[in-house]
Amino acid sequence: MVQYFQDIYSAVSSALVGMTITIKHIWKKPVTLQFPDERQVMPQRFRGFVHNDTTKCDACNICAKLCPVDCIYIETEGKGKDRYMTRYAIDYNKCIWCSLCTENCHTGSITMSHDYDHAVYDRRSLVYEFMDPTEGKVPCHRATRIELGWWVEPKEDKSDGDKGAES
Repeated sequence: MVQYFQDIYSAVSSALVGMTITIKHIWKKPVTLQFPDERQVMPQRFRGFVHNDTTKCDACNICAKLCPVDCIYIETEGKGKDRYMTRYAIDYNKCIWCSLCTENCHTGSITMSHDYDHAVYDRRSLVYEFMDPTEGKVPCHRATRIELGWWVEPKEDKSDGDKGAES
């Protein structure tokens, strides 16, 4: 008979504990989003999909060499001043979003976007080609880029740094 009342007490106390937790959450803002219509706002330093601006890229291959899973493909033609980039692709099937490529890009052409949803029906669609086929080849050498009117990384002026130290 004592066990019967202990079981009733245990059931009622367990229900009350559960109800107090439920009552606490009634007045809180819901955390669920209706996904396609509502998007979650990502923090500033969120590591989303990698994006490359090929107009800034000089095909130095640093990003491809640093990638631990070899998901960046860069193809060039020629040597020296006559070197042109013909392909820049990233295989998002392999990418682990480690950000090594973006941190070491000296031109700043590779960035991490805030995109987190690239749902596709075919895995081959996740190999993203950044080169526009109609654009043609992208010059890699600094002098060639200047001659053809492409974006060139500004050189740092060392005299400005010395003036700031003297002040």
